[in-house]
Amino acid sequence: MADSITATIRYVQKENYRLTSEKPYILHYAAPTGFPQNNFSIKSYPNITVNNLRTTNLDYSDHGIKIAKIDSSQMRPENFDDDEWIESVYLPELHSCICKALGAEDVTIFDWMLRKRTKSFPRREGEDDTEGAAQPSLSAHIDYTTPELAGRLDKYFGENKEKMMQRKYQVINIWKPLTGPCKDYPMAYLDPKSVDRDDDLLVVDEVFPTVVNEVFQVHFNPNHKWYYVPDQLDSEVAIFNAFDSEKGQDIAVPHCSFDLREMGSGIPRQSIEVRAFAFF
Repeated sequence: MADSITATIRYVQKENYRLTSEKPYILHYAAPTGFPQNNFSIKSYPNITVNNLRTTNLDYSDHGIKIAKIDSSQMRPENFDDDEWIESVYLPELHSCICKALGAEDVTIFDWMLRKRTKSFPRREGEDDTEGAAQPSLSAHIDYTTPELAGRLDKYFGENKEKMMQRKYQVINIWKPLTGPCKDYPMAYLDPKSVDRDDDLLVVDEVFPTVVNEVFQVHFNPNHKWYYVPDQLDSEVAIFNAFDSEKGQDIAVPHCSFDLREMGSGIPRQSIEVRAFAFF
């Protein structure tokens, strides 16, 4: 298996006159007539080296990325269409997996999402059977800014917030394909050690019909070091950091999906991502 491949990664552009006068945003619903869906541009950068995470010695405590095993022997793709099954079977198994992999004392899962790529993706065509399903996210990003996470602590822990914050904690994402080996739009992870956090990150509002989330989009930097998990199995989860109570977002991992093109299977990817607090 090759130690690296080249791929196209999508980054947000710096050259946008609108951003000098208004905050960057993207609407996750149909914009009113004449109103821009977003006020920034995304550009595809070809020939980006993406390294094999399996053959590196990246330490999670320094780089925020880790592969862990999960018992998927009784998990079938169709099981994940049942929300109750996810809550009662998958998430408890994942809880144990995270505690073992990270040495966490406890884990609080606060969100999960299925993504099922339509055959026409990245175009959207109404005849797709899975039209309306969440699609792979193609632009490099981090799911939260520090102020956004402060609001999440209030939301999820309320009056217990101060007590919870007395412990060391991390906010993490956990990603798994529903079938493997994954050869269709796998995840790519950007080593946070290669990110210039003052110059590479752009604060963006993701606007939904009932809520606004503040995230980071990422600018291109030739010093960036990207990684992926070749042929990731359904018995493997990728754990990657979004915040550390001691290190802040110094090891927060930008990430995105990318097209393997001729190396891909062409079979549309199905995956589940989970977001959680891990306490130590």
